[in-house]
Amino acid sequence: MLNKVIRHPLIGALCALALMVTLGGWMWVYLTLRGIGQPLILHFNPLVGINQVGNVWNLARIAGLGVTVIVVNYLIALELDERYPFVGKLLASGALVFALLLFVAFAAIIAVN
Repeated sequence: MLNKVIRHPLIGALCALALMVTLGGWMWVYLTLRGIGQPLILHFNPLVGINQVGNVWNLARIAGLGVTVIVVNYLIALELDERYPFVGKLLASGALVFALLLFVAFAAIIAVN
């Protein structure tokens, strides 16, 4: 396994960057919203209004799921990069795009609250 990690540094760099973006977004949300005593607005629909409320720890579950997705994508991308280098790099890039979208979602939750 360590041999694969060493042979594919671009995959590791993309997924490490994705992890840093996800965990950085979670830390930003936590540090910004930890002192709010009222429930946080987690989802808003323009047709219905507020759909989901919660607290900072509900957002931690979202960040945890994001980290899990990125780690699984990393492992799959390592295996794919052995046979199909383009597909492995595409999957690792997709993990980075996923992390950026999660960061944008965290920023939107901060903006709403």
